[in-house]
Amino acid sequence: PEAIFLFNTLRDMSSLEELWISWELDDARGPNDAIMAECIPSLATCTGMRKLTLNDLTLSTNSCVALNGLFPRMSALLELDLSGNLIDDD
Repeated sequence: PEAIFLFNTLRDMSSLEELWISWELDDARGPNDAIMAECIPSLATCTGMRKLTLNDLTLSTNSCVALNGLFPRMSALLELDLSGNLIDDD
């Protein structure tokens, strides 16, 4: 729904250098890991991205796999912030 629309819009923003998206975890209507994993590949066209912040979006295993596939295309990325997600440090 809203997250998919937002990320589809980003497909047309190849010159985007910085993106910050956050969601309040106490709001059950927020995106889940499956939705985010579907949305993240849309960032592949943002090859000039220097800073990417995806906080409190319940990112987990599926989203990490999607991010892993994205990083080789984002050689300009200098800073990544995934604070407040469900990513296991192991």
